[in-house]
Formats: sequence, C-alpha cells, structure tokens
Amino acid sequence: MIDVRKLSFVYSPKTPFTTQALFDIDLKIETGDFFGIIGSTGAGKSTLVSHFNALTRIQKNSGTILIDDIDLSAKKLDLKKLRAKVGMVFQYPEHQLFDDTVEKDVMFGPKNLGLSVDEQRERAKQAIGLVGLNYNDMAERSPFELSGGQKRRVAIAGVLAMRPEILVLDEPTAGLDPIGKREIMELILNAKNMCPTVVMISHNMDEIAAYCNKIAVLGNGRITGVFEPKELFGSEALLARCGVELPLVTELAVKLSRAGLDIDRSILDEDELVRAILDLRSENNA
Repeated sequence: MIDVRKLSFVYSPKTPFTTQALFDIDLKIETGDFFGIIGSTGAGKSTLVSHFNALTRIQKNSGTILIDDIDLSAKKLDLKKLRAKVGMVFQYPEHQLFDDTVEKDVMFGPKNLGLSVDEQRERAKQAIGLVGLNYNDMAERSPFELSGGQKRRVAIAGVLAMRPEILVLDEPTAGLDPIGKREIMELILNAKNMCPTVVMISHNMDEIAAYCNKIAVLGNGRITGVFEPKELFGSEALLARCGVELPLVTELAVKLSRAGLDIDRSILDEDELVRAILDLRSENNA
C-alpha cells in the first residue's frame, strides 16, 4: 500500500539553516497494517508521514513514494485523488476546526471532493456516529462550544468523512487523560473497519504495543529497524540499540517476574496482565 524508497528530506536547503531531517528511508506498509512509528523528538517521524498525503512534497532526486498506483514524486500529482485515499489527523486535531456548526465542519472534506450536498451530509452523519457522537445532538452545535474530547472526535470525523483507505495519525491521544486516551484508541479501532490501513506516530509505548502489528523505529532521520511488538519489546538488546523504553504494562510484568511470580515478561496488554495475575492467584488458592 505504501512503498517508500530512498526518501531523504532537507529543511531550508542551500541556506545557513539547512537541516537534513530524513536520510534514505526505505519502508513498506502493507494493506491492513496498524503500523506504529516511534522515535525520539526530532527523529523525523512527522516529516516522514507528512509526505504520505503530499503536505510535504518529495524534493528533487530525493527518493520516491508509491501509494498503490500513485507516484508521489510525479510533477503533476493528483492531490484530490491522493487526499481522498490518505487521511491525515494531526497532533491536537481540534485546532483544525473552523466552521460554525459540527455538520458543516465534517462536510468540508466531502465538499472538496465535489460530492453532492446529500452525499456530503450522509458521509458527515456516518462519520459523526463512527466517532461515538450523536448526529442529531451535534449537527447544529458550534464545534467551539464542545468539550476538548468532543472537539477531537469531531476533527477525526472530518477526516473519516473522506473515507480514506489509509488513516495517518500523529500522536492522536496527546494531552488526554487515561480514559480519553482509551476512548480515542477504541474509535480508531472502529474506524479501521472502514480505513483498513492505519499509520500512527506515538510516544506512548503502551498504545504502540497494544494496537500495532508492526513498528518502525526512527533515529536521527534514519530507520533503525521494523519489528513486531513482541520482537522489539521482548529483547533488551534491541531496546537498548533502538533507545526505546518498555511499555509500562510490560515493565510491570518484568518486575513481577523478577520478584518471583510466574508472569510472562513479554506481556504487552493491560487485560492480558490482569488475566495472568488472576490465573496465578487462582492457582495459588487451589
């Protein structure tokens, strides 16, 4: 679905402020992946994914990106076709809200696709419901009067109304409390039924471990490696080489194991850890 080949990118080229953000990135993201991208601040994560819907254009002789049959290095790139296929949700997406009603805000993307008003409204209705909001209650409300969590849901609905095949998320749970984080991740899982491929940047290793089937680690603008969650978080050597911290739930499992409990050190999910502790308790009480 997404094939990145030898992608490099330089900010402010040929100036005293030149900074190279990406170096010869090779990366393949398959249809159906829930693909995580991690790395320290400044590693190049946001620069990389902003290429996927051409918000950042590929520089001359700096690699290629193929998304299905779309070559993003082409001079005459069909941006409407690309952005109908790849939806981008930025960090703090609620800052992107601008229209005077929720419905109009969510309809904006379908309107840009040239759809009829009826189709725009139908897509908005479906997307608002998909993010867990009641269309009849929300449609005529101002998005600026909503709570922070509701604003974020409306902003995500605006992207989902485009019905993209690929959903790219840059820190989707940033700034939310634990309940809000889980709610946003659950709605992203629901959205995956419609958007089969999800690419997510996150500093939250618990979310990366629990939801992603593949993880790319970036460091200083380079790909350190692409791993499955248990492969990465189950290897102390890999974690040290990549400069990655354990998910909190895995760290707890490791500490319980070191304390003498028969707990799998590679547990990545909270519910899995709770079940393991309850099973151990039942065995000890038997």
